[in-house]
Amino acid sequence: MTARWLRLLLLAQVSLLMLLGGALVWSGHPWAGLLLAVLGLPLGHGLFTGLHMALQAAWSVRHGVPACRGWPRWRAWLSEWWLSLRAFAWQQPWREQACPDQPFVRQGARNRTGVVLVHGHFCNRAFWTPLMRSLDAQGTPFAAVNLEPLPGDISAYGAIIESAVERLRAGTGCAPVLLAHSMGGLAARAWLAAAPANAGRVAGLITIGTPHAGAWIARFATSINASQMRPGSPWLRALQAREAGFAQPPRWCIASDCDQLVYPEDAAWLAGAERVHVRGAGHIALAFHPVTRQCLQRFLDHADACSGRADGMVA
Repeated sequence: MTARWLRLLLLAQVSLLMLLGGALVWSGHPWAGLLLAVLGLPLGHGLFTGLHMALQAAWSVRHGVPACRGWPRWRAWLSEWWLSLRAFAWQQPWREQACPDQPFVRQGARNRTGVVLVHGHFCNRAFWTPLMRSLDAQGTPFAAVNLEPLPGDISAYGAIIESAVERLRAGTGCAPVLLAHSMGGLAARAWLAAAPANAGRVAGLITIGTPHAGAWIARFATSINASQMRPGSPWLRALQAREAGFAQPPRWCIASDCDQLVYPEDAAWLAGAERVHVRGAGHIALAFHPVTRQCLQRFLDHADACSGRADGMVA
């Protein structure tokens, strides 16, 4: 469903750009019309990403909060520009099932512990395409979920996450690791807090750029899940209260000083979790940063060791 909405949005944008470009050609500005029709979409992504970067910079200055500046910010913007265009104009609308789930252990695999990949707001499973290809190449079992409906209650996504967890447990014989980006980290927390036994069904949780304390930018959105991500929202307070009564699995939080959607960086930290700071990475880039991949691999290796099974063994 999300892929369908993204395709419709993309086609509407392209149609509008073609219409405006044609109007410019008709009015005697052929080069301007051609440039708008051809470059309008990528330039639009660049401007949209740049706006978020500028908002984060202004907010940080106003509140006296440390954040990346100078060339690291420009580099983060360029990276986010490209990653945003790739994700929202190609992978997620058109390549949702290009990398199917691999919930079973294969001969020669480095790890038998699997990974449940949980995407963030306004995304689908294809967001994880680069990482899914990497996991598939090394034989690591994985399952990537689609959190739908798109504007729904974050708590309602729990059944989707639980289904992926159980598929990996059945396919590998091991409790999987939850790897969650942005809003996906809140969905994973909500599922863990839904029942005391859920913590024992996973090897751990890694959140990447997740607004555990809320996202300032969420105040400008109106969907149910966006309102739940506002700082101090009743939903966030209720989630924290539920978690207080349950044991939690090992948790790591990965955050950046250049995240243009979740700021300040402290908003991405979770009490009692291991903190991993990444310098100069934007919101999307953080999900695929080498540090993130290293953290995931360490988690998988540790989970394999704790399960009492050597790497690469097949049941």
